[in-house]
Amino acid sequence: MNLFKRTKKTTDERIENVGNKIYREMYHVIMAICLISFVVKMYKYGAGIEEVVLELVILIGGGVYFLARSIFLGVFWDEVEMHDRTSKTSMSMKTIFSSIGLAFIIAVVMGINSAVSYADSSSQGLWYFTLVSFVSVIIYLPILLLLFGGIYLLAKKVSMRNQEDDKEL
Repeated sequence: MNLFKRTKKTTDERIENVGNKIYREMYHVIMAICLISFVVKMYKYGAGIEEVVLELVILIGGGVYFLARSIFLGVFWDEVEMHDRTSKTSMSMKTIFSSIGLAFIIAVVMGINSAVSYADSSSQGLWYFTLVSFVSVIIYLPILLLLFGGIYLLAKKVSMRNQEDDKEL
């Protein structure tokens, strides 16, 4: 009475790897389409956040799902170790640099927006740009460092624990 029991199929490793490569490429194409759709809707049509919720859910949700699966399968730490072996800059340093870079990009964009939108003269625009950029860096740098660094450290800890659990089995 084994109606629902599957028989184990033999699979070719090459075919499986090619299939995984196709799925990976498909994921990148879907993410690119969503990003292009998001940018076009926001800038060409002036759409609000309500019109681009689906694109944001797909973009953010896909990344969060991939991160969560790789963490809970214990693969995240293996990927970090492989990266650190081949790269001159470790993944932890890249996380810090990306946090700092994103904070400065946000600060510059907000500074330019303030200078263009609210300044009456070029000297006042320079002052607004400097002030808003400085305050934005002070606000966003610790937040982004805690966010990205915290996620990285938590992912590292959980992935290492799951990896150790798999070794015990």
